[in-house]
Amino acid sequence: MTTEIIRIFDADMNCIGEKAREEVHRTGDWHETFHCWFTLGEDVLVQKRSKAKKDYPGLFDITSAGHLTADETIEDGIREIEEELGVKLQFNDLISLGIIKEEIKLETIYDREFCHVFLYECNEMPKFALQEEEVESIHRIRLEDGLNLFKGVTQTIEVTAIDSGGSQIVSKDSFVGHDAYYIEVFKRIKELKAERM
Repeated sequence: MTTEIIRIFDADMNCIGEKAREEVHRTGDWHETFHCWFTLGEDVLVQKRSKAKKDYPGLFDITSAGHLTADETIEDGIREIEEELGVKLQFNDLISLGIIKEEIKLETIYDREFCHVFLYECNEMPKFALQEEEVESIHRIRLEDGLNLFKGVTQTIEVTAIDSGGSQIVSKDSFVGHDAYYIEVFKRIKELKAERM
């Protein structure tokens, strides 16, 4: 397996060098990621991460996301969508939601990211072809329910699998621990939708 080399930054987003991804997560260096959220009407689509993943296995998370390698631009991040979800999009299909600084510190990982966040508004449910080692399944949640969950207004929400239509009730513990990030992204999506009403 090849070593993934990514750019590292100071807290003001000035590039200060390059490191192996594994090292970056050990030392807590700031680095760049590409995030894309899919919405369908009032629903947000979330992926359930593969149980084989090293980081956050089996948890719900961003529709599609990944690290930008040292030789990639922000636009190159769109490859993650096709790799993980099997959905081919053009960069101009996406709506920028800006850059969000995100930090998670656990015993096994110190993850500090400048997240380049984008939105893809689906007119109909895409035909997904999931990369099994990355993504177990895709589910839908109500945008408002997600906001309420991560704000602590409610303790559980319903998630519905798009392939089987089966639903389950889950708590925040079923998601990667990006609470403040999720709130900010969902607020930006909600505001964008409200502007278009």
